[in-house]
Amino acid sequence: MSRVLTSIGRHGLIQLAAALGAWFLIAPALQPLAWAVVQGLVAAALASLFRQRSGSRLAHGLFVPAVMYCYQLALPAWGYLLALLLTFAIGRNAWLERVPFYRSSRLVADRLAEALPEQARLLEAGCGDARLALRLAARRPDIQIAALETAWAAWGLAWLRWCLAGRPANVHIACRSFWHEPLAGYDAVYAFLSPQPMPRLWQKFVVEGRPGCLLLSNTFTIPGVEPERTLALDGPLQKRLLIWRHPHGTR
Repeated sequence: MSRVLTSIGRHGLIQLAAALGAWFLIAPALQPLAWAVVQGLVAAALASLFRQRSGSRLAHGLFVPAVMYCYQLALPAWGYLLALLLTFAIGRNAWLERVPFYRSSRLVADRLAEALPEQARLLEAGCGDARLALRLAARRPDIQIAALETAWAAWGLAWLRWCLAGRPANVHIACRSFWHEPLAGYDAVYAFLSPQPMPRLWQKFVVEGRPGCLLLSNTFTIPGVEPERTLALDGPLQKRLLIWRHPHGTR
């Protein structure tokens, strides 16, 4: 929680500094839209200076202009509450667990289909909209996939996609945290998270995983632990699939 608060404070300081910087050039009371545009440009520049990700730079640049634009539209108060709830429903994990809403590429499904053993039971730790789980289930009907998600909107979209796909029996979608899911019943765990939770995931894998169980991570490494295998991916963010075997397992 302290890291979340630190992150919120850092982003808030960027917005505040940008607001003050824009105020020196344009009076917000006299030209609110022009001030908002300048504030957005300064905020994006500051985010770049502090080496924020491209998505964060875009968010900083658009935040105040979007708020000012909505203010000009005179939207009802409940509209802002609805927007806040939808934002939390989609981005809950980014705020609380430092895990953005990522979607695995089609090539990841192909690589997993090649790497997973026959009749494997796979846990997808954070399934998003279940795109990967459904693709993999179609490629490998012999495996069972438990796709877990805690962001409500993402889980709802995952459930809808599962229904539209004909409710495949080898995919089980649930709205619950994989941190509370025992790993002893799985042959493999797939995760596309972020650098921050990887040490904790490894500890959970070592303590709860069964001998021979696989941990597969899209892009993000485990500090100090070399993977057994690495498979190349082709995306700008999704560069490789890293595979570890449980320390007490056999090859």
